Amino acid sequence: MREGVDSPLSQNSSYFKKEKDQTITMDRVKIEPRQRLYSTRREKIRQVLVEKRAFLSSQEIHKVLRGQGFSIGLATVYRQLERLVEQGRADAIISPSGERLYSHCGQAETHHHHIVCRICGAATKLDFPEMETLAQALAKRYNYKNITHSLEIFGVCLACNGLQSSSIKSRTKPNL
Repeated sequence: MREGVDSPLSQNSSYFKKEKDQTITMDRVKIEPRQRLYSTRREKIRQVLVEKRAFLSSQEIHKVLRGQGFSIGLATVYRQLERLVEQGRADAIISPSGERLYSHCGQAETHHHHIVCRICGAATKLDFPEMETLAQALAKRYNYKNITHSLEIFGVCLACNGLQSSSIKSRTKPNL
């Protein structure tokens, strides 16, 4: 490269400019921070959520992807999951143990709630419009505006309950 000529990739180049708000400007093309280009990694993570049809931790998703031979770091899984949540393509809840769990959510989904199995992570979407009415009534009663809410219900699903019952019975059978 000739002296005095900026390469588009050199540090002194005006080709890439990182502005205060983390917006990247590339030769007059502006890419906003939350509107980055399509991500293969994000799509792979979304596919795992669709296939598993349960709430999973970041570590569980990472393990599945690595088991499929996909090279991805755990930090990348965390970042991409948060992007999916921001885009409305994944739900995130906090488990009773305090761990953040993720599940697939269709793009057209509206605000909704789940009941989640503590053993297998299976989730059932709750049809509970009374919750929205209750939240609004409580906000009005206590003079709150611009409210949001989160309802997370955990239990043991029928399939896992059957497994638990049979394992308890097998442990309590008298030896003959």
